[in-house]
Amino acid sequence: MAQLMLHREVLKNFGRLPAKVQKKIYELIRKFEEDSTQSGIHLEKIDMARDSKVRSARVGDDYRAIVIAPDRGDIFLLTYVDHHDEAYRWVKNKQFEAHGSLGTLQIFDVEEAGIAVAEDTHGIPDAGIPYPLDSLNDEDLFLAGVPRALIPAVRAVRNDRAFEQLAEYLPPEASQVLYGVVMGMSLDRSLEEMLGDTDAGAARPEGPGDFSHLAEITNMNLVLIEGEEHLREILSEDIEEWRIFLHPYQRKLVEWDTKGPMKIYGAAGTGKTVALMHRAVWLAEQLETEKDQILFTTFTTNLSVTIRSLLEKLSPKFHKRIEVTNLHQLARTICFRCGWRGRIAENSDLEDIWDQVLNQTRKKDSEFDQDVIKSEFDLIIDPMGIDNEEAYLTTVRTGQPRMSRKQRKKLWRVFADFQRQLAKRNLLTFEGIIHQARLAVEQKQFQGFRHVLVDELQDFGLEALKLISALSPIKEELTNPLCVAGDGHQRIYNAVPIPLNRAGIEVRGRSRRLKINYRTSEQIRRWAHSILHGIEVDDLDGEKADITGDRSVFRGPEPKIITCDNKEDAGKAVLNWVQGLIKSGFGTHEICITPGMPKIINTIESAGIQTFELKPRKKDPGRDDQGIRYGTKKRIKGLEFRAIALVLAEEQKFSESIERFSNYVAATRARENLLVVNVK
Repeated sequence: MAQLMLHREVLKNFGRLPAKVQKKIYELIRKFEEDSTQSGIHLEKIDMARDSKVRSARVGDDYRAIVIAPDRGDIFLLTYVDHHDEAYRWVKNKQFEAHGSLGTLQIFDVEEAGIAVAEDTHGIPDAGIPYPLDSLNDEDLFLAGVPRALIPAVRAVRNDRAFEQLAEYLPPEASQVLYGVVMGMSLDRSLEEMLGDTDAGAARPEGPGDFSHLAEITNMNLVLIEGEEHLREILSEDIEEWRIFLHPYQRKLVEWDTKGPMKIYGAAGTGKTVALMHRAVWLAEQLETEKDQILFTTFTTNLSVTIRSLLEKLSPKFHKRIEVTNLHQLARTICFRCGWRGRIAENSDLEDIWDQVLNQTRKKDSEFDQDVIKSEFDLIIDPMGIDNEEAYLTTVRTGQPRMSRKQRKKLWRVFADFQRQLAKRNLLTFEGIIHQARLAVEQKQFQGFRHVLVDELQDFGLEALKLISALSPIKEELTNPLCVAGDGHQRIYNAVPIPLNRAGIEVRGRSRRLKINYRTSEQIRRWAHSILHGIEVDDLDGEKADITGDRSVFRGPEPKIITCDNKEDAGKAVLNWVQGLIKSGFGTHEICITPGMPKIINTIESAGIQTFELKPRKKDPGRDDQGIRYGTKKRIKGLEFRAIALVLAEEQKFSESIERFSNYVAATRARENLLVVNVK
């Protein structure tokens, strides 16, 4: 019986089609599943098409569906739907082939690729300067995923500009592997780091028209239709692409069986959270008993709320076996279940205690400035769970000014007094409650989890890392005990990098970096990274982060940078930008302003444009509630929008590393358009 696979583009554009055409597509697929040879389908060969496998099916008076018929096997591909003339124009020069080495379906246009390279090399003399791709022979290029018909176009590339232009016309897997080579990787390393094992062991096609294996491998752009219910689910309006499609390298990490803890890292937009959610569901499907549970924890409340709702969509059946919570709520829950009945200290509580303690200190010793004392507590004592003098004297104070043993002894008396005052009032700091939770778990007062997954790892301090280690079955040596994910470029809460091994979490040999950016255009990605120029970023385990080979899957306009003399002018500039986006078809829910300065928001509302404030502990309702989004830079962490306006007042301009990290996070929430407004 024939089977049908749908291309990502059909799903992406389905909601824009007229209702009558949508209905016809449902009918087409149902008829196809029943009998692909029946006359009611009206599969017709297109004589003008370059590829003889191309067929069209009528889905309305003036609409055609482009279907690719196999030369071998019974899997057909529905690749495109549009008006008759547009559909025929789209398919005219395209070729549809199963790649003989990678096995993936590739759609390409030889003429367009050749023209793209010619335009960027025309008039540029070839001085005989070698280009990195020259190191690959024709067979290497084929192994890299280049269709044989496009090898001459790749051979014509002599500079980075020409390669960037050609990459738009190469199959995505080929452009990703070649980009790695251009960045200095060997072919083998680029294949491994860009694509993973590319379904090693899976059947390979017997020819470019053999699609029989496609349902067995990880496809970036195809999904097999498994009945009418499945079809209606994936064509529903609120379906997100990430729920259906995974990059082969993501799929490798999702289903990677490990003997110990593993780490996923990579810059913003590379799909760490997506991979983590799919892995959580994959693990949930394998749980052996009802008692076994999975913990999925994040640093921020907002992200945990978003992930909980996304997991409900991803797996209606298994999400109940995954407990999703943020770090501090997790610690509070553990402490309360273990009998603690105190409360978290408010800022006013801490100020009162500091006043009392520091007044006593001033009378005895004035060697240390009060701000230095408080900073030492906030950055070292509290997040590292230090509760005795010996631990403080021997602790590693990464990134902090040198302090002698004698000085530490003096300071410890201050910190010990502060901790006594907290205990006397039955108070804990946010870091303190994590410390108490960790002790409770280690003392077996709280049962751990079968699997633990952690997002936003970069903001976890030492005590937090020790807590998640204790909650996971690392010591029991069970499979897949802990999976952590994060990005040092997005560290906006915990200023001191803590290597995982200091918490007893050893990921050597089980650490993998994601490089392909799915969320942000290449132009925005590059601009965002430029914000952090000169700042050393870690890989979350004590080494320097490497972004070699990082690349976005699509291109867009350059970020627009403007300077305004005051907030009134900034409001007018943002309003003009918003009006232009709406006029070009953007929904108001797809646009965000951060931070939401009152004068700018008032300017937008005065123009009759609805706004919507993003609030803590509440998910973004998306298209269900229209309005230009606005909120703090921390609030939009974990969200994404087609367009973002990043407003930088003078006092915010990259003066501190944390502020620059915050601006990086905010900028990388934008998919296509980024407006940066500098306010004097």
